[in-house]
Amino acid sequence: MTNESEGGQGTGGAAAPESGSQAEARLLREEVAHQREESQARDVREKQSERLKNRVSVTAVILTTALSFIGNVKSERSDAAGGAGKASEAARRQAAELWSYYQTKIAERASVEIARDRIRLDLSRRGLKRDDPEAQLDGLKLTSYEERLRDFDGETEKVFFRVQELERDEDVTRRQSVEPARAADRYELGSKIITLALILLSVAILSSKEWLLGCGIALGSIGLVVALDGWFLFF
Repeated sequence: MTNESEGGQGTGGAAAPESGSQAEARLLREEVAHQREESQARDVREKQSERLKNRVSVTAVILTTALSFIGNVKSERSDAAGGAGKASEAARRQAAELWSYYQTKIAERASVEIARDRIRLDLSRRGLKRDDPEAQLDGLKLTSYEERLRDFDGETEKVFFRVQELERDEDVTRRQSVEPARAADRYELGSKIITLALILLSVAILSSKEWLLGCGIALGSIGLVVALDGWFLFF
């Protein structure tokens, strides 16, 4: 009985180290498997991050190129609108000055016409004609007044038609400035939207968020559509 008990204790003592070794081996295998899983997950994240960076880079290059082109076109349209606006303002100012001159000439003509009519009325009251010797001085005055009236009529007619021409030029140039100005506004709005899209793309790289890339692409597409609307609006 004692030997068997001792034999049993010996057998139990031999089994304990084998169990500990198995546990250590199992833990080691689990740790290796865990490290392998972490390595695989890290590789996947790195691949996703690299793919995201590549997509962001391509999108950013496209949007930056479009933004540069839009900026150049916007500058041209702004210059065109500004030039047409200045031409319209110059025509309006010149027409206003000529119209004021025209009104002054009309007032002068009216005073000369009144003076001529007074002489005619005086001759009629005196029963004289302009070719009578007694009315020689009045006849000369009448001739002078009539020449001045003809000069007034010719000059005021030219001024009047020039004013009409300037007003027509003002209207044409003002209309010409409308479309470029509206196109420049579209380009300005499109540029701002694309700039915001580029900011979202930068945040997408820093945060590695795919949805930010999608938002950046969508926002950039909207900006391009707005800019294209300005392009086709002008043409």
